[in-house]
Amino acid sequence: MSHVVILGGGFGGLAAAHELRTAHPELDVTVIDRRDHFFMGFAKLWDLAGIRPLVQGTRSLDALAGRGVRFVQADVVDLDAAGRRVTIAGGEVLEADALIIALGAAKAPPHLALLEAPSAHDLYDGAALPDIHADLDAITAGRVVVSILGGPFLCPPAPFEAALAVDERLRRRGVRHAVSVAISTPQPMTLPVAGVDASRYVAQFLAERDVELLAEAKVETVADGVIGFADGRTSAYDVLLGVPAAVAPRLLVDAGLTGASGFIEPDVATLRTGVERVYAVGDCTHIPNAIGALPKAGVFAAAEGVVAATNVAADLLGTAEATFDGYGYCFLELPGERVAFVEGNFLAEPRPEVTLTEADHAQYERKVAFERERLDTWLG
Repeated sequence: MSHVVILGGGFGGLAAAHELRTAHPELDVTVIDRRDHFFMGFAKLWDLAGIRPLVQGTRSLDALAGRGVRFVQADVVDLDAAGRRVTIAGGEVLEADALIIALGAAKAPPHLALLEAPSAHDLYDGAALPDIHADLDAITAGRVVVSILGGPFLCPPAPFEAALAVDERLRRRGVRHAVSVAISTPQPMTLPVAGVDASRYVAQFLAERDVELLAEAKVETVADGVIGFADGRTSAYDVLLGVPAAVAPRLLVDAGLTGASGFIEPDVATLRTGVERVYAVGDCTHIPNAIGALPKAGVFAAAEGVVAATNVAADLLGTAEATFDGYGYCFLELPGERVAFVEGNFLAEPRPEVTLTEADHAQYERKVAFERERLDTWLG
């Protein structure tokens, strides 16, 4: 029986494992992840906003066994891509007939160093949520800043959603009048990947909620309660929620799999790397498009995972191949259980063809169903 090893138990890895197990049960599938659990990134924002604790959207990766997939919780310490051999902590070596790399992205070390300052937190770290809650629930006057520290970063709408969640949390506490809220981005607009209309929509909503937008603001320093930007501007803060830039995991760099972008650069249509029967999907990849690159978001990782899994089966079993079409979408969450829906072909030329449906409660329910259906399908 041919053996497929999937590195990573996130969106891309789980979608690939599910596709292989349901469509090609004759293949043996192993998923390796250093974590023992999975949750969707936006579940952290629900926790931040006080909608639902993170644990309620968390599932154990051990549930993969019930889907006929072997799960190994371990750090991968060495990757021989050409030999399709994976060494995990403890020395065990797993050999594969095909590899799907879905390891996600690491965080830029210089940005993590900036967030070592007092009352500064990594917004994307689920383990930081208790400390974030404590700071936001203690502040009675001052300033909260959400700051995108560099790019590319994961889930482009999330920092703006977080700023609005902070605004809502402070309003519920009755202290918003005494606490200013701001968001900084090194980009010229809020959502360049989604286009001018979506960016304007977000900016207008921030303005309506009195959330200050600091555009083209590249962070250089964080010290003594002050953020210093490259153009000389500064912003005081009492609580800082930072978003580090994404970088490829060191393992992939050491394995010689990354390109000029700093990430793995697979074939856009098939997700094949330059190594035979080795595929890469999700945040560890760079997929170029007409305005730069595909956003690093779970929906794209999942779609790519299905394509990669289909093509792995084609390699091993001679079945039909698949191609990635660049279609994707995201749920832009606004206060009051309302969600705007952004969707389109992000690989279209000469620009991505993206539309935005204005926020309503029905789209919020759609987002809730999106999480529930995928968690149930992948992990039961």
